[in-house]
Amino acid sequence: MQIIEIILAANFFSFYFIVQNEFPRKWNINFKPFNCTLCLTAWVGFALFWLPDWTTDAVVCMFGAGVIAPFFRNFLMNLYEPKRH
Repeated sequence: MQIIEIILAANFFSFYFIVQNEFPRKWNINFKPFNCTLCLTAWVGFALFWLPDWTTDAVVCMFGAGVIAPFFRNFLMNLYEPKRH
């Protein structure tokens, strides 16, 4: 179960860091592994594997919420938005 949590945490962090907030462009670190989702995911997963378990839990909570929030917002807006004909 811990390995699955590490995989999720690495993916959430990388997606949030590169795609949603575009930190490599903003911070002028536009080189690998910082601008490559696949590369950054692998390195973050490797780091989380060796770090304490609470670190992985914190990354899942923080970046998982940041990644899921826009999708959940769109879902709720579409659910409660009055339909136009």
